[in-house]
Amino acid sequence: MATLSDANADGEEVGDTNGGSCILSPVEAAEAARNLWLKAGCQSDLDEVERLYRWALSSKDDDAGVDIDGENGCSNDDPPEKKEKSGHCGLDRTQFTQAGEKLALLLCQSGQSKKAKKGLKSIGFTCRLAKQVLDYPCEDDGSIDDHAVSISSNEKKEKRKPPCQIVDGFLSQSELKRLRSVFASPTASYWTDHNYAVEPPSPYFSYVIPLEQLTSTEEKAEGKFGFLGDLIQKMMSCPQLNEKFPKLQSKATVVEFWAHNRPHASGHQMHFDSDDEGRGGIRNPIISTILYLTAENKSDGENDKVTGGPSLVTNQKLTDIRLATQGWMAHPKSQRLVAFDGRYLHGVVPGKGFQTGRRVTLMMAFWEDIQVRKGIGPGSARPFPNDNLSEWASQLVAPLRQVDDCSGYKTCVETEPIKLDVIYETLDGKAWKRGRGMPSYDQVFQGF
Repeated sequence: MATLSDANADGEEVGDTNGGSCILSPVEAAEAARNLWLKAGCQSDLDEVERLYRWALSSKDDDAGVDIDGENGCSNDDPPEKKEKSGHCGLDRTQFTQAGEKLALLLCQSGQSKKAKKGLKSIGFTCRLAKQVLDYPCEDDGSIDDHAVSISSNEKKEKRKPPCQIVDGFLSQSELKRLRSVFASPTASYWTDHNYAVEPPSPYFSYVIPLEQLTSTEEKAEGKFGFLGDLIQKMMSCPQLNEKFPKLQSKATVVEFWAHNRPHASGHQMHFDSDDEGRGGIRNPIISTILYLTAENKSDGENDKVTGGPSLVTNQKLTDIRLATQGWMAHPKSQRLVAFDGRYLHGVVPGKGFQTGRRVTLMMAFWEDIQVRKGIGPGSARPFPNDNLSEWASQLVAPLRQVDDCSGYKTCVETEPIKLDVIYETLDGKAWKRGRGMPSYDQVFQGF
């Protein structure tokens, strides 16, 4: 993929789609940097992303317009010459902060976290996600052992038992194919019907199904949810899940589901799953699950590459008075199921480096109780639209005819998550100790 810039690396002149050039304002440069980052396919793309962010940040000026003489070529180390009535605006404080955070993330994910310290401090951060989180180890990376938690006794093992579980091979090929037909394309009806967007302010939306409707013997309810109902019941009866989360069978009464379709470099901030996004108080599900629908990229004849960053589950609960001290990572892998205790802080780390393709996931949370919220348009915990099926809903409930490769749980294999012993660090890269207290949410740099 060609880089955006057709000018020298120190200017702000960039190529347009007609092969010419144009002058970007700092705001436009920051937007161009993010857009290029989300579709980066080679290292030169990431180099251009960094250059654009540096240009935008060096051009910050809240009170006056700024411009760069593309002919003379200002360097990133020199502030651009101010020109009255130039028509180019500098970044405001919010834009400057957002661009600074993105540049810091790019540095942290490329082994340059020390270079991000000064900028993060000037923005107001005192703490950041650890190097081993943002610049995460790969699943087949021999360095994983360097990050693993050392456990020397059965007693410690029990205390440090992870709140999450990985089950590989959970989806059959037929089930995977059906789910991909609904969720894999970013232009599929599921996304367009809800005005889904990768970047904020994409609306949050989810749907709920009472579990009793899946087992009803009434004729009008039988087969009502077809393939989707079968998939939910398969999860409910999974031996591995029931062994680790016994409340799944004994307490769950309703399932909530939602999905995401994101480029490699897009993540999801650390959060707690909660009814109605925490409005009216935090209420957590019994367990939350993630089904990975796309992950491998086989382009250019190379080996499979993982698209998207790993899911991260920590040992931090909402009631804790200190930051998480441990975490467990699960990389995207097609047909993989990840389940975790819904009380724990978790998120998705943006994919590092460059990679094409999409990270597509289907989430299901099992609740003891959740309020169903009827309404018009996208929203949380909407009733499943069974009486007025849209295209995506029809695809989900249509029976799965091809069942030759659906072998129950024979292909399910439990896999250990990657264990991390440091989740948060100071801006100097030292582990965040308990004595430092609990920083406010806005003081902790996540980068996404």
